[in-house]
Amino acid sequence: MIEVPSSSRRIKILRDEVSRKIAAGEVIDRPFSIVRELLDNAIDAGASAIDVHLEAGGIWRVRVVDDGCGMDREDLELCWQPHATSKIVSADDLLTVTSLGFRGEALSSMAVAARLEIVSAAGEGSAASRVIVRGGKLLGIESCQGKRGTAVDVSELFFDFPARRKFLKGASAESALCRTAFTDKAVAHSGIAFRLFGDGALKSFLPVSGEPERIASAVGQGLDARVLASGKAEGAGFTVRVVAGDPETRRRDRRLIQIFVNRRRVPEFSLIQAAEFGFAGFVPGGWYPVAFVFVEIDPSLVDFNIHPAKKEVRFRSLPEVHSAVVRAVRSILGGRVFSPASAARAELSPPGLSFTMPPDGSSGGKPRAPGIMPTPAERPSLAVPEGMPARFLGQVFNVFLVFELEDRLLFLDQHAAHERLIFEKLSRSGPPSLQELLIPLVIDVSEHEGAKIAGRMDGFAEIGVRIGQKTPCTFEITSLSADFSILPEGDLIEAVKGSLDAGEEWKRDLRARAACRLAIKEGDPVDPVTASELLRGAFGLESPRCPHGRPIWHELPKSELYALVDRVL
Repeated sequence: MIEVPSSSRRIKILRDEVSRKIAAGEVIDRPFSIVRELLDNAIDAGASAIDVHLEAGGIWRVRVVDDGCGMDREDLELCWQPHATSKIVSADDLLTVTSLGFRGEALSSMAVAARLEIVSAAGEGSAASRVIVRGGKLLGIESCQGKRGTAVDVSELFFDFPARRKFLKGASAESALCRTAFTDKAVAHSGIAFRLFGDGALKSFLPVSGEPERIASAVGQGLDARVLASGKAEGAGFTVRVVAGDPETRRRDRRLIQIFVNRRRVPEFSLIQAAEFGFAGFVPGGWYPVAFVFVEIDPSLVDFNIHPAKKEVRFRSLPEVHSAVVRAVRSILGGRVFSPASAARAELSPPGLSFTMPPDGSSGGKPRAPGIMPTPAERPSLAVPEGMPARFLGQVFNVFLVFELEDRLLFLDQHAAHERLIFEKLSRSGPPSLQELLIPLVIDVSEHEGAKIAGRMDGFAEIGVRIGQKTPCTFEITSLSADFSILPEGDLIEAVKGSLDAGEEWKRDLRARAACRLAIKEGDPVDPVTASELLRGAFGLESPRCPHGRPIWHELPKSELYALVDRVL
């Protein structure tokens, strides 16, 4: 055990030099922090063009030049001092702040942690001034040549902080972090031109453009503005805009689901989940969509003043914003059909289909899930003479139903198609009849979680799950609809707990789980009558995907098949 000298336990007031170093370390921890803060200042100054210069990944030097409103000599004398700001006057102003910067800590922190030089002029033809500060000490202020705007030069980072300096990464790693900060600001401000230079070479030039074009060019990673679409939703005191990629641009990680609140990028996981839920049914499990969410909200409804670097945000009405993000995403997906099979779906609508049996008239099994498929008396004739012929050829690999449709082969995923049809039926059905469980399923939660479940018990009962409360932390599932009785206990309990921090998506999740359990499985034999009904139902769907986002069918054109074997069509 380490002995602490009694003298060190006495309360003292830190010297100004020490306290300023501690404060500086909270705001400026790496070169990218400098880039972030200086870009905020340039944007707040009304710049139309901003240049960022890095040397050694920003470790040796960061220089940001803008053509904004600039500062006169009097402002320049004050701007680097602690708590100097032009954006707030009283505590009440914190409730209505609209600028990116407002604390008055960024320049003063740089002045302590590095060598700071600022050249600025307040207008065209105005005299420019230069101030130089090192280690928190003013070295000089003078008149100089310059043009409207501000150039901030920060060099020798942590020259007097050896412990902090040795924890910096290499130049390439620090440069990558600076580029991310640059990209975050550029994505949120497509009306400003940005340039990034690294060791004298131009690394990125982003001219003024539309949002989809700016996102594609700033982020890169194979994004094409042509696959990005915009959607919008509104709420009380806020507006949500989403720029999203089509489902085929999906990724294996969430890095391209980004949230911006009043033009600041924030790691708000609830809204990331909202974007994911908006894509539910379009993007398969294990994949994530491309979605850039821009929330413009009344400053009185959001608080950024909870982190020295404004990295976190607190909402007064997060559930409402969450719901609006989902609506904005759905407005995009509802307005555009991204499926590659969309053209075929338009051509092969249900009234245009007729079916023929395989030559041997064989059948491999019985239709599943009564109530989802038509009964034998309700089945349409398979020999309708008019319309496009859809000849069922058989089942392959125990999962694909193969049809010949004039000039193409169509492979229908029997499980995915049936799953989607069941899901649609469950979503449209009215209040279900419930069956009491012989042994209730016990759910143990925290008191905070229990309060949320208690507020949603009526909602669960409406879709087929009745929940009773034993204690503030103990609940029981006492009754289920027949559709949900097939679900394992773990799935039911997980669905209840998963609803706690979600909007209405828990209902969709529960129905999707039930549909998956009720649907025809891979390996189940399917007779020609059932196969034709599945195809007819699939072509009548709004979304040709299963509830988990997988495509229901795939087409192989006759021309492509001929080309595979070098035949001339």
